[in-house]
Amino acid sequence: MKKIFIATSFIMLMQVAASGQLVIQPSIPSVGLIQKNQLWNVLVVNGAAANYKCVIQFILKDRTTGLEVLTASTGQFEIGNGTKQLNANLLSPIQYNYLQAGMDNRLQGLLPAGSYVACYQLVSLSIGKAENLAEECVQFDTEPLSPPMLIFPADSAVMENAPVQFSWMPPTPEGMFDRLRYELLITEIKTGQKAEEAMQENLPFYSDGALFTNRMNYPASATAFEKDKWYAWQVVSRDDRAYAGKSEVWVFKIGTEAQKNNPVSDIYLLLQDEIKGTYQLNARTLHIKYFSYTGGYEGRIVFADEKGNTIKKLQQKISQGDNYFDFSLSNQFHSNTVYSITVIDNNNKRHTLTFSINTK
Repeated sequence: MKKIFIATSFIMLMQVAASGQLVIQPSIPSVGLIQKNQLWNVLVVNGAAANYKCVIQFILKDRTTGLEVLTASTGQFEIGNGTKQLNANLLSPIQYNYLQAGMDNRLQGLLPAGSYVACYQLVSLSIGKAENLAEECVQFDTEPLSPPMLIFPADSAVMENAPVQFSWMPPTPEGMFDRLRYELLITEIKTGQKAEEAMQENLPFYSDGALFTNRMNYPASATAFEKDKWYAWQVVSRDDRAYAGKSEVWVFKIGTEAQKNNPVSDIYLLLQDEIKGTYQLNARTLHIKYFSYTGGYEGRIVFADEKGNTIKKLQQKISQGDNYFDFSLSNQFHSNTVYSITVIDNNNKRHTLTFSINTK
């Protein structure tokens, strides 16, 4: 890439030298996090024999609304025949004029999330009056490093009671946003649907688009969640009218009374990646519940000891939706020892939980 840039700059220099013109070429990433000092990475090519004392006049506009966000003017610098690579240090002092609220006034501050067009004018002061020598405009988009991240309810959680609060982490870095607000969407997952499909295709079970904190108490007046139904939820964040990002889609459901009241050894343990603890079994039968968004394939099931040594392997037909498995634990499994069971799905993704047996 560096060689291509050097070759392109050399060709441009030869063309400019032949025509006796000046060219200004900004270098701004087309998308991503943009610091204000990155706006001043500019290459100037002078094809004339004369030297010029110059400044750069700058205008930044919102590409969506067409409104000016800020203007700026650099300190004076000199450009002779050839190329000159400029940056914020070489162009200081830079004077800014902020035309919209919410701009970070630090030199290394981040531009707010949005779509922009930046226009540069190379202005000569050499002959006693301002003369426009060259100009160029470039478009770019600023996006957050991380979209909102969901916290509660946990993904694939089977809850004893309906959630009374939903919470998530804001998009990062927070310095990109001045008027951040959120939209929370919840929808019911129908039979045969994946969570993402339900979110796109179904009418919302509940939605609220006027949230200004990263949590929401579920209203008592809203429609109650039904037991043994899966729900998908997602958070979309926006900065005023600018899109800032959307979270992953997570799922949850409220279990039945029978599931809540039975001891752990008598219920089907939910196999999911988020469970970090070890289940204590009081019998030599392991009951597993595994939810799959797809079906019609043979899943691989692996039992291993705490050192990762494989004890037992088997194939199990996986159906779409809830799958219930009962495994008899033979004398290969010793009391008070930690073991793991892993289901490997058709995408080669592993789902694991750990357990130990208290009986002798």
